[in-house]
Amino acid sequence: MTQQLWAKSWDTTRDGRPPSHVFLPRHLDDVYQAALRVLDATGDDQLRAVGLEPGEWRERFRRLVLLAAAVHDLGKANDHFQDMVTKRRDVRVNPQGLRHEWVTVLMLQQLRDWLLPAVAGLEDDFVVVEWAVAGHHPAHNHASPPKSSPVGAGKAIEFLTDAKDFRVALGLIQSRFNLVGQPPSIHDRTRPLIGTKSVFVELAAWQRSALRHWERLRHAPHRLLIAAAKDCLIAADIAGSALPKAMPEHEQAWDWIGDSLSNLPGAGDLQAIVDCRLSGKPPRGFQRSVADSTAPITYVKAGCGTGKTAAAYMWAADNYPTRRLYFCYPTTGTATEGFKDYLFAPESDPEKTPHCERVRAIGAKLFHSRRDVDLEIVLGASGDVEREDVDAAMKLESLEAWSTPVVACTVDTVLGVIQNNRRGLFAWPALAQSAFVFDEIHSYDDCLFGALLRFLRDVPKLPALLMTASLPESRAEALGVVFAARGIPWQPISGPEDLEILPRYRKQDIAGNDPLPTVAEALGSGGKVLWVCNTVERVIRAANSAQQFSPLVYHSRFKYEHRVERHKAVVDAFTAKNDQPALAVCSQVAEMSLDLKGCTLLVTELASVPAMIQRLGRLNRQATKGDPTMPFIVITPDNPLPYTPRDLEFTAQWLTKLPNDGISQRMVAEAWDSAGEEQPAAAGSAWLDGGPSTTVKELRELSPGITVVLEGDLPRLRANPKDIQRMLLPMPPSSLDWQGWRRWRGIPIAPPETVDYDSKRGARWQK
Repeated sequence: MTQQLWAKSWDTTRDGRPPSHVFLPRHLDDVYQAALRVLDATGDDQLRAVGLEPGEWRERFRRLVLLAAAVHDLGKANDHFQDMVTKRRDVRVNPQGLRHEWVTVLMLQQLRDWLLPAVAGLEDDFVVVEWAVAGHHPAHNHASPPKSSPVGAGKAIEFLTDAKDFRVALGLIQSRFNLVGQPPSIHDRTRPLIGTKSVFVELAAWQRSALRHWERLRHAPHRLLIAAAKDCLIAADIAGSALPKAMPEHEQAWDWIGDSLSNLPGAGDLQAIVDCRLSGKPPRGFQRSVADSTAPITYVKAGCGTGKTAAAYMWAADNYPTRRLYFCYPTTGTATEGFKDYLFAPESDPEKTPHCERVRAIGAKLFHSRRDVDLEIVLGASGDVEREDVDAAMKLESLEAWSTPVVACTVDTVLGVIQNNRRGLFAWPALAQSAFVFDEIHSYDDCLFGALLRFLRDVPKLPALLMTASLPESRAEALGVVFAARGIPWQPISGPEDLEILPRYRKQDIAGNDPLPTVAEALGSGGKVLWVCNTVERVIRAANSAQQFSPLVYHSRFKYEHRVERHKAVVDAFTAKNDQPALAVCSQVAEMSLDLKGCTLLVTELASVPAMIQRLGRLNRQATKGDPTMPFIVITPDNPLPYTPRDLEFTAQWLTKLPNDGISQRMVAEAWDSAGEEQPAAAGSAWLDGGPSTTVKELRELSPGITVVLEGDLPRLRANPKDIQRMLLPMPPSSLDWQGWRRWRGIPIAPPETVDYDSKRGARWQK
């Protein structure tokens, strides 16, 4: 066989003659070149991040990554992949029988003796190369290794190792690693996909052998070396695939890697963010205490409105002024709000100081899955990257992150690495150079909090600041265990005494569980009322009952672009500059992402304690000494969902610990801190514990539901596929036969008769 082997797809009818980088030999060399530059720029940082001394581990790490990069896609030399990439195979009908990374693993069994000198003859290191190769395309639906081929794949797969390009690729590998002798020929090129001699039987034997190796290597430090090597290969593959396409000038592409990863905050940049925020005011003593902390992990527990965020930037400016900074928020909404308040300094704002002009020049960016929509609707700016599918979006976003000195993001961007989530894996070289702020850690579910504990414990050289308004004693104790294991004194920093004990809230009783008379009275006197319900159905019911007050409705069951518009409308209605009365009826989406400076009355259904604390944090946020307390009303929902009866019983007990008036943030926190809950443990990690298997685990607890697009939106999507993120509509579980619906890029298309939708009220299933 003399034909060329493709590594990437290319539309010759549209784009003309294919460039060399879409063919296998050049692609393998591109990824090798990318790996070389990533290692030069951040190899030592990656080792330090996981607690390995570069002087001891550098050369071994480089050998592992470079060999893995040089061979990682050899398995694309098979007929299933070649037919797929050239459109001769419709994978919807005839899927690939074996993914190319596993074909590579099988090929490496016959190339082992020839390649061993590239890893100094170390058998254990060669198996690590195999594991890195096997895991360089992690996904939720990829078994590791696979057990069988999908339906329709066929009976056999052909290894195209007689193709000229395959021999050229081996020749490049030989020259890169100074290997002696000609590469061996690979026999048994036709491999069965079924039966007792199938490739899956061979892979099962490979797995048994790999697990025996893992028993020897699973303990630190080898476990950490393996995890870093896997991530570094993934990063090199992203850069080696994307840069030659984006930058046809070969050397310019490779220079970009080093230039980008060296684009860290300049001296004084982080301080400029602080100066912009403080606008000439001196920092509080509490903020100075945070900034003065030199511990590898700093824990801050302070209420809303105490200046924690400014203190966090002070901490970074004082301790890590030229280290990349990731500011991690729990939700896309809080990430966008944090970016807007601290890092987005529009030129049109006349109130911004000269320091804010410098903030604009820093090049800070917002990163989360829907940031382009938020940039346009919330901030009035344009997203600078067009995205047509989620995987491409994450890859492009990750390359941006490599060159971004200050990042506001969802916590998933960072902690995702613990469970092999691609967003975290792709960003790994940049993460290894960074300092981290984890905000509102009390809002993390058990899975996410367990991942935080694992990150703090096993990625020990990355400095972190943890912030929360309150935390149960059980979780504080779990953090204390990590601090002790790391040899860090447990010295929590509390918020400013005067603000922590400042009376902010008072309970207000109502008759008949009906808040409407009180709401009407508050609105009649020009007040601003936030009404939070636990379910979308009850949001709509409450909004209908208060229809005469023209309520703003905000919940999760909107198309994303309309949800962002609803968010902005609520925030604008509650700003100090808006002196009109306002009523917002919201679901739990209001708990963290809404910065409501003018809220004068909170109505809330009984919910979990963390949710109640978050909701109270929306009320009387700018209180000062001598100001009156603001009322909150708690109503009993007609059913406990989405909480359990035990959750609500616990919250009712928590409320009885609070006085009727003069309630401070410290009272709210201490009443919860003393709650008896089981101490959480560090999470198991698909990244650190996987060894030969590279699987993907959920980072957060899953919520039941289905995401759809409406049939009426298809013309827009066909015209502008990149609008898909705008049009996604999350819906609750349904008994409808949605699995049989048509799909748009894998997303179910809801027929018109199934969903009622209004851009200002949201969606519901038709009965």
